[in-house]
Amino acid sequence: MKQSIIGRNVVDDISFGAIVKIRDQLLEMQRNGKKVYRLESGDPSFSLPPHVKEAIKRAIENNKTHYTDSTGIPELRRAIAEKLVRKNGIKNATPENVIVSNGGMNALYVTFRSLISPGDEVIIPDPMWTEIAEIIKLAEGVPVRVPVENYTENLLKYEDDEKIKAVFINSPHNPTGLVFTPKQIDDIISFAESKGIFIVSDEAYEDVIFDGRKHVSPASKYDDTISLFSMSKTYAMSGLRIGYAHTNNDLLYERMKKLLRCTINGVNSATQYGAVAALTGPQEFVGQMRDEYQKRRDIIYNAVLKSPYLEPIKPGGTFYLWCRIKKFPEGVKDSWDMTYYLLDKTGVGSSPGPVFGPAGEGYIRFAFSADTEQIKEASELLEKFH
Repeated sequence: MKQSIIGRNVVDDISFGAIVKIRDQLLEMQRNGKKVYRLESGDPSFSLPPHVKEAIKRAIENNKTHYTDSTGIPELRRAIAEKLVRKNGIKNATPENVIVSNGGMNALYVTFRSLISPGDEVIIPDPMWTEIAEIIKLAEGVPVRVPVENYTENLLKYEDDEKIKAVFINSPHNPTGLVFTPKQIDDIISFAESKGIFIVSDEAYEDVIFDGRKHVSPASKYDDTISLFSMSKTYAMSGLRIGYAHTNNDLLYERMKKLLRCTINGVNSATQYGAVAALTGPQEFVGQMRDEYQKRRDIIYNAVLKSPYLEPIKPGGTFYLWCRIKKFPEGVKDSWDMTYYLLDKTGVGSSPGPVFGPAGEGYIRFAFSADTEQIKEASELLEKFH
């Protein structure tokens, strides 16, 4: 009776998250005394830089624990704008076109909810981090999946699709670790420009990038870009939930402000002061973290190369190793089976490729964001497993 009174809602079409199933099983095995390796999801193993911790403590001691501006404290929006100009080449960035969000996911939500109307289409890479398609659906939009391989060439098939409102970029890319080249970014910009649509650019992994590659922010070249960032990956602030977004479109900015007011009404105050310290203080931590991630990448990549079952794709960025299943063990028939099989036989957690979209079938993903010793031990198990 109650169900019929409530009626159907767009939220009913949203999943609980398939990776949670793997995490729950890992935790259950751990409680039962089995050694497990948490390579199923990406959470930086690093501790906060000391000056960031100190800034948060100082904010609390100075009683900076009250309501803040809904778009973020002025000091933080100023620091973000200066960073966007200096580091990302977004010359027109000002504190007045920046919002501070409760993590990168909140920035994504307010962006898509502000940008699209029911039935609008958004092109996204396939495979793609699960939540992107879900957030688009929450805004009553339609995610259009385009294979991430040859992404720019595949976009041309949609030149005449009038329902497309935006094209989404995530570089470095979760789950494959792909880093779009400057030429690919230019091609995506040309496509967006020719159609008069927006680019939504998720740059959460801008600093987790390897082998001397350079990160390119589309907004440095294309005004109709909404740029999204996270403090989680660059400064290991994942549990503190702080991200930010930039747009120079006045209408979108006003909508985003309204959504912030009606959802979070401002980010944790002390955390914002920590973010100011992170952006304006010493940056050696970022390089040291990147070097350690590259070391972990090489350890797990070289180990999986020796597997009779998996073919790893060397990531140019992020802390994920995307692997093609080149051979299934006896009794294993798909990516989900392979994930559970590895978990049962080795205790190493992974994420089955299909959770990231149809193109993920036949693949699995390992996260090498766990500490280096865990990565070494897990890699040895994967290398020896035949």
